[in-house]
Amino acid sequence: MKSFLLVLILTIAMANAGSSSKPGEIWPAFRGNGDSHAEARGLPLHWSDQSNVAWKIDLPGYGQSSPVVWRDKVFLTAITGAEKEKLHVVCLDLKSGRTLWQNESSATDVMKDSPTVSKAAPTAVVDADRVYAFFESGDVLAFNHQGKPIWQRKLSEYYGHYKGNHGLGSSLAITGNAVLALVAHDGPSFLVALDKRTGKNLWKTDRDSGVGWGSPILTTTGQDAQVLVSVSSVVSAYHSQTGKLLWSLKGIKANNIPSPTVGEGMLVIGSSEKGHNLAIKPDANGMVAETNILWRAAEATASFSSPLIHQGHVYFVNKVGVAFCLDAKTGEERWRHRLGGECWTSPTAVGERVYFFVNTGKTFVVRSGSQLEVLAENTLSDVERVYGIAAVNNSFLLRLGRKLIKLSETQPTNKEKKS
Repeated sequence: MKSFLLVLILTIAMANAGSSSKPGEIWPAFRGNGDSHAEARGLPLHWSDQSNVAWKIDLPGYGQSSPVVWRDKVFLTAITGAEKEKLHVVCLDLKSGRTLWQNESSATDVMKDSPTVSKAAPTAVVDADRVYAFFESGDVLAFNHQGKPIWQRKLSEYYGHYKGNHGLGSSLAITGNAVLALVAHDGPSFLVALDKRTGKNLWKTDRDSGVGWGSPILTTTGQDAQVLVSVSSVVSAYHSQTGKLLWSLKGIKANNIPSPTVGEGMLVIGSSEKGHNLAIKPDANGMVAETNILWRAAEATASFSSPLIHQGHVYFVNKVGVAFCLDAKTGEERWRHRLGGECWTSPTAVGERVYFFVNTGKTFVVRSGSQLEVLAENTLSDVERVYGIAAVNNSFLLRLGRKLIKLSETQPTNKEKKS
């Protein structure tokens, strides 16, 4: 097997993507390729209510999922109804924000809507052929890019209804032939790989019961890919083609929300508990044990957002909105900066820039590196919470609960429109 350290990369990028897209044209899944790194060109540095807002649209319902993008199309999910009984999948034109198609279906499981329950929280995934949406109702749906339904799976009918107080939040991941869904709750929990063409199980691996909202992330070692899951005090790795458990690391507190981050030959686990944010260097075969822990952060934590590995540093944002920059090799703190609010969106790297999107509508842009240098501080009004973003050439897309905002230096208008 080839050395893990030589080939450790994020591999949510699709096997058939090369001929149909170019770098910067797609943002296919949660955190892009799962690592919050954007290959996009021409992204704006500055914006406000009066400048660089290309469009702002109302969505057909409420959603906490991030947008995903395939070339000229943007895909989102939302829910409506007092019991979240209606599921919406929406496709928008990237340039104009115009609705290209919209699907509405009935939820298999319903739950009374409230501020403490997830609302269309899982982010969809998209490849060259289809978009795949996942809802906390247990429904997984597949459509082609023109909106034709391809298949639907009702996971809760097969494997048990959801048990918990706050709903599901784990986003989908994707491989060359499969869509991966994690269900982590107080009932029978599992990780399942669904055939992209049919929705049928390729494999299903049962897990111990335990609530978690982190998303599965993929790494690869030559021909062998691992699916990483960090929830319920455990980090686990599964073989992507069989679902076999490869390794697990236990005893990690408060790791239920941040997703694992892979890059630069290491794996970083986020937690809201001090002393439980750690960096791991897998061995040459991609395996992990206690001896593979490089460091534990002394003060930095990751509460709602996931850590970012970028250019020799690791970035965290804690529960009260303090950003930390740590040396990736040693875990030593290089700087910290108070952002003035919570960040549910993970820090995003674009070349020499790192963007921190604050729920209040403020965004800090800093230069990547060991010295704090704030390049820009931008503010949008009337923003209650930024749930997620997408970054493609010339454009940021910001997902609010009921709105989507496009930021672009090439279209400096500020028109609000109905979808």
